[in-house]
Amino acid sequence: MLRAYLTHLLTDPRDKALQDVPALLRASVEAFMQGKTVYHDAQDQPMIYAHDLAAWAHQVIHVSGLEYPVALATVDVESLRQAMAA
Repeated sequence: MLRAYLTHLLTDPRDKALQDVPALLRASVEAFMQGKTVYHDAQDQPMIYAHDLAAWAHQVIHVSGLEYPVALATVDVESLRQAMAA
């Protein structure tokens, strides 16, 4: 499911709120976004451009792999499904 979520980000053209990134991956996305543009929506939530999320997903899948071990018990499959549906 984690791989499906990352692959989904490669083709999803919609910007995402940082809070919509599953908690398991949020720290990695925040680190990747250092020095990149984040904007705020009408509710003042930090938003990430879709192309930046796609670049992050590409890096995780094809370049570095997950830079921290992910215990399968910590992966919230339902939150990944919801993130892909949003």
